[in-house]
Amino acid sequence: MKIKPTFEKNKITKKICYSIVISLGTMVFIFSYFSYRETTVPDLSFKIIPLIAGALCMIGAWIFDALRIFITVRAWGKAILFRDSLRSVLSAYFMSSITPFMIGGGPAQMYVLGRSGLTWGEAGSLVVVCGILYQVSLLLLIVVFIFLFDIRVALQGILLKLLYTFAIFYSIIMFLLFYFLYRPQVLYRLTNWGINFVKRYFRKAKFSEAAVRAWVEEFFDDFRRGFSILFLKKPQYLAWNLLFYNLRYIAIFMVAFWVLWSLGILVHPIKVIGIQIPLNYIFSLMPTPGSSGGVEASIASVFVSYTAVQRIGIFVILWRIITFYFPLIVGGINFFQTVLKSKPTILPETNKASE
Repeated sequence: MKIKPTFEKNKITKKICYSIVISLGTMVFIFSYFSYRETTVPDLSFKIIPLIAGALCMIGAWIFDALRIFITVRAWGKAILFRDSLRSVLSAYFMSSITPFMIGGGPAQMYVLGRSGLTWGEAGSLVVVCGILYQVSLLLLIVVFIFLFDIRVALQGILLKLLYTFAIFYSIIMFLLFYFLYRPQVLYRLTNWGINFVKRYFRKAKFSEAAVRAWVEEFFDDFRRGFSILFLKKPQYLAWNLLFYNLRYIAIFMVAFWVLWSLGILVHPIKVIGIQIPLNYIFSLMPTPGSSGGVEASIASVFVSYTAVQRIGIFVILWRIITFYFPLIVGGINFFQTVLKSKPTILPETNKASE
């Protein structure tokens, strides 16, 4: 059973507008609140060269992420072009930027990988399993920066509560994932329940029950195989994922260092990176498209102690241009080009992965 996701331009355009409006509104509020609450004149001066370095860091993060996928696909005994790997990354950035809780990145990446020659199950296992490694890599960075570099981050109030909420939510998701891996019959029962529910309450829906069951079983078999490959049979690919994820994180976190430098503020890069690590757990809990609003408020609350009060507004604006609007534009152009492509690019398979 083949499934082709449909992307309606009008809906996507509305989501882009929602995300941008919320982000801009929050930045205007931050700028006006911090810059004008003491009736001081805000200092809007900044240097261009450090901002270019920050943009190059963002591009470097895309390349590290694309290299991770480019290498990991070979664990399934397949090969894709680096261009397709980069497209999957940029598409994920774009869809994450316009969907609540940033949940659109995974399906977008699966879509591009599916067009590049992977089955839906293989693409799904790669995205989900590597999503686990995404969080594990962030946890490793926290451990390294706390115990090796002695970085202390004081999260208080709502930020600390959100971090606890994420820990609970992620623990539940991990438990369900491993439970289904060892008890797939439970998932198949849930599939039957879902089919019966749709038939009872949505009688106009037309679909083949046998095809749905066959697709779920095929998808989950591929998913279990992919999980086994990365964690048991070919752990070297797991190591590659952890390495490139950490390099990606560091590249993105360094954007704030260069933005501070552009404002004439010098903070040690280790400290700049360390204080951002916990925030990335919190960003994924924001219900707004692309976490807009929450991201700006969170980053402002953390970096306001490193900038003068009247400069936090311009810092947030410059940082968000590089980390949000730049990927949004580049990723959006790439995503629509990918959707409009007529045929997927498929390379000859390498040696088959061990079953």
